[in-house]
Amino acid sequence: MLLFSIVTIAQNTLTNIKDTYKVEDFILHKKLDSAKHYLAKLEQDSYYNILEKLVKKQELTYREYYIFTSKLSNRQSVKYQEVSEYINENVLKPADKNINLDYFEIIWIQVYKLRDEISIDEAAEKQKELEAYIYSFNQSDRNVIKAKLKSTTHPIVMYQIQGDVENGKKLCLDGLQKSEELEDKELQIIFLYYLSDFLILEGKLQEYIDVCKKSLLLENQLQHTSSYYFSTIENLINAYVYKRGHNDEVIELINILYEEEDRRIHTYSLYAQLIASLDKNSSLKKQILQKFDVTNVKDLVAKFRGLGKDLNSNDTYSLLNFSSYALSAHDYKDLALSYKDLALQTIKKTYSKELSESLANFKTDIAIKEKQKEVELEKVKTKLYAIIAILAFVLFIITLLVLRKIKKQSKELKDKNVLIEKTLQEKELLVKEVHHRVKNNFQIVSSLLELQTKGIEDERALELANEGQNRVKSMALIHQKLYQNESGLIDFDEYIRVLIKELSSMYASKTNVETLISSKNVMFDVDTAIPLGLIINEIITNSYKYAFKSDKKNSLLISLEKEENKDYKLIIEDNGPGLSTDINVKKAKSLGLRLVNRLVKQLHGTLKQTNSKGAKFEIYFKDIHQRQLVN
Repeated sequence: MLLFSIVTIAQNTLTNIKDTYKVEDFILHKKLDSAKHYLAKLEQDSYYNILEKLVKKQELTYREYYIFTSKLSNRQSVKYQEVSEYINENVLKPADKNINLDYFEIIWIQVYKLRDEISIDEAAEKQKELEAYIYSFNQSDRNVIKAKLKSTTHPIVMYQIQGDVENGKKLCLDGLQKSEELEDKELQIIFLYYLSDFLILEGKLQEYIDVCKKSLLLENQLQHTSSYYFSTIENLINAYVYKRGHNDEVIELINILYEEEDRRIHTYSLYAQLIASLDKNSSLKKQILQKFDVTNVKDLVAKFRGLGKDLNSNDTYSLLNFSSYALSAHDYKDLALSYKDLALQTIKKTYSKELSESLANFKTDIAIKEKQKEVELEKVKTKLYAIIAILAFVLFIITLLVLRKIKKQSKELKDKNVLIEKTLQEKELLVKEVHHRVKNNFQIVSSLLELQTKGIEDERALELANEGQNRVKSMALIHQKLYQNESGLIDFDEYIRVLIKELSSMYASKTNVETLISSKNVMFDVDTAIPLGLIINEIITNSYKYAFKSDKKNSLLISLEKEENKDYKLIIEDNGPGLSTDINVKKAKSLGLRLVNRLVKQLHGTLKQTNSKGAKFEIYFKDIHQRQLVN
């Protein structure tokens, strides 16, 4: 009977939560009649009163708006773009003489969410509004000081994106010191959280762990945990798993996250990361398999992938990446490779050309709108001239006034032309900055892969991790060249020479190679450069690994030129033993050759491999313009 009562209570609670979600969704989409229907089913509490006010279109306090928008922001099933639009439309800036901290918190969270989920540009505009609001009050007021301090989190994150450890860390330490002087524990937690990000970039693992533990101690002193509580736990779990020997603490921390319905989806990558570090016969591994009702690691990661289908791209990459490590550690090598390939595809989607265009087009749209206004003003001006010509004598005085107005409008048009020119220049700088940030993010990924390799003992897994790191470096080098080049094109002769230098330094202790490169006056855009760079990286790496020996004279020939039919020809040839006759290059099972074949198809090209004095690869492909003609 008791069990039946418990089950009934649980079912009622779940139904109440689902009905609450429905009411929130209908309010968000302005379907108040439907919201009113489900509101009648809810239990009456303080949050019910807020929802009732919204349904009845009654005025809310800023505290009530904060509670409502925060609940929407924390729901995985709600698109934050819709929440942001709701805030912009309904939460107006207060006219109070003193700063309203509830309004500040609403906009501060909006900046955070826009930056991480929507657009850095939109976040920057909101940040400006927030700073203008803060600076409109007495700067010696204690609440204003706290708000001003908290608003520095946006520039801190921007320093992190740019990889500027020195300035970002300094801002964190200054904020932490002032928070301690104010004896504000929540502010201390915030700055400790961002400080930990810079410590991991510096490779200071123990300091990173100490900062996370200090933050959790402060959390225990708060009446309610901060919004950084669960993220800090995730950071500490990652550090403990990487350090090894803290499995009990890891399980305890993961369970805290798992018990929270909104955070449960983030625990699957943490479980996969832990599984990758456990022995095959570990009792803890068996407990985890039993928890998720599966019998092996292969079924476990498949289940994680299904449960985590609603994760964003960054969290999806983490889940796939750690699943790959877990599969590799438990002898599912082929499946591990496929998960690693999916993870790399996720990275490519995250840092694709579309990302650059979405950021740059924001400024372009503004320029177009300003130009349209200018055209409309010119039409108005022409109409005014016609009227003036007809009524010149009768309306002489009015004509003078109109001419004066036209002069003023001309000045405005001139100012707008200057603004348009400045906007276009900002767009060019923005595109360069995007390439710079993408390069920095690839370098962060490369550094993370390098950190991961230190914990890998399996030689094959270590080799795969190093190859993945090389591929990320080759893509980072593309974006570095784009950032440095004003034309937006990449000089491939220079790129190949830098790539050869990187690879030769890696294998310098084993071999000495005489390299001949012929690729003058060959320039490519990013859509051609990235796959072509990966192809060259894979083939040259293969030569260094299998063709070159320390006891003989090694040579490598790379030729890249444009054919008369406007296609391009790439030849890479070494003087090694060549590929085995049993290997069909186009049907090869190795990840490297599969990747080469796929990338050649992406370039609408053909691949031919022969063995004469060594392995010789001939690749014919099309640049972006020729591929567009074919499409």
